[in-house]
Amino acid sequence: MTTAAAWILSLMLSVAPPRDSSNAKWSYIDARETKEDAVARYEEIAQAAADVAFDENEPALFGGSHGRARTAALLISVAFNESGFRRDVDLGIGPKARGSGIDSCLMQVRGLHSSLTAEGWTWRELVSDRQKCFRAGLHVIRKSITACSKYPQLDQLAVYTSGKCGSGLLGSRMRVGLALRMYAARPAPEKDASWLIAKVEPVLPVLVEKACYAACGRLVGGQSAGE
Repeated sequence: MTTAAAWILSLMLSVAPPRDSSNAKWSYIDARETKEDAVARYEEIAQAAADVAFDENEPALFGGSHGRARTAALLISVAFNESGFRRDVDLGIGPKARGSGIDSCLMQVRGLHSSLTAEGWTWRELVSDRQKCFRAGLHVIRKSITACSKYPQLDQLAVYTSGKCGSGLLGSRMRVGLALRMYAARPAPEKDASWLIAKVEPVLPVLVEKACYAACGRLVGGQSAGE
């Protein structure tokens, strides 16, 4: 796991710490999993988000020496608000995995004509390749921020949430606001440049979880759209 992914994992744990839902009546059947499986899945999600946010072929959404880290925080916030990091949504299984029926993966990306994304990917590709999921979501986020650049920062994801600027503002504010709060509480400890090449040994998720557990759940300003 890269150092960037380890930091992204800590952001995920701060808003939705994994727990055992394997026998939980409150959870959708296809979303149920053991805590151990959830932790392993979270690690994979964090690495995929890092691979996209710190891909030098993808322009960062923000400037400055931590622009890519702030981009990663926004990706995680959107993914949380869209899916709650739920297993069924992540893997594309079961009747509750696709939102309105045409949305896909953790980012709930909506296909265009013929159910393909702007990149030409199908929903099956999005749920089988998390990098494609995050990359497609990043492209829609960038389109939204560009289109709504004259609006306040909190309102710039309106195209993502509703399809047009000036609409879907509550959803935009929830996603941007959570990203800002997550980053303020856990700013990236390294500059982007060092994370583009740095590697670390696999991180023990339980240790990361214990480190952030006291603050877990305090950053969420609204209910997850995945719940």
